[in-house]
Amino acid sequence: MNKPAILFLGIFLYGCSSGYARLTYDFEKMSSMPAIYYDSEAEDLALQVEERLLTNISHVKAHQYSEFKDLDALKVYIFSNKERYTKFSGSTPLSRGSAITNEIYISPIIRDRIDTLPGIVIHELSHVHLRQYVGTWRYWTEIPGWFHEGLAVEVSDGGGAEKVSDDEAIAAIRSGERFTPREESGLLGHKFAHDYDLTPHLYYRQSNLFVRYMINQNPGAFKSAYLALIEGTKFSDIWVSEYGKSIPQLWHEFLSHAQA
Repeated sequence: MNKPAILFLGIFLYGCSSGYARLTYDFEKMSSMPAIYYDSEAEDLALQVEERLLTNISHVKAHQYSEFKDLDALKVYIFSNKERYTKFSGSTPLSRGSAITNEIYISPIIRDRIDTLPGIVIHELSHVHLRQYVGTWRYWTEIPGWFHEGLAVEVSDGGGAEKVSDDEAIAAIRSGERFTPREESGLLGHKFAHDYDLTPHLYYRQSNLFVRYMINQNPGAFKSAYLALIEGTKFSDIWVSEYGKSIPQLWHEFLSHAQA
């Protein structure tokens, strides 16, 4: 199946799951911040997102070294009903937030851990920043999931991985309970936590530790690698170019560091 056909299939499947919701759902719109759309019963959540959104955007720009490619296209949808969230976003019912190219979705289950709301918004903004530059095709088929999530957790100071500490993630690595980073995703898309028999929070935290290791090893090289990535350089090539090492080599070094 060629690239356009695969992309069409993905769009078709996504459209089947959320098209009706998008045609029929009504939202309130934040007059002071038009990017925010919300269910009327979720106004309190919308106000909390509004209070920090500009600060959160600035935070992501600083940590991902560049402006958003199209900030005017950003939309944040906030839901009061889990079923509405799932149908509209196409995400899983248990997620607190999710994102596609220009849209962020906040689930009502965030109320169970309302203290995590700022981190989840930043986490999803990180995804939007990357995806606006690289596009849907590269995001899913070239750039592996561990990098998406590890970066988003790092930028959000733990958002999405709150249930697992650094020490717990390292202990799991030492025991052999860990993922192995891919250099690219491939036509079937990137892998998820369950592909490695890990919980989502453990997978996100371990991914974060690896991304943080690369940042700490050479902050300038990581910045150059990210900028090269969003400017079009292939993901597997940026590490050899900037670090002089491939992802498997960097992972081997990280494991030696984690197990020391």
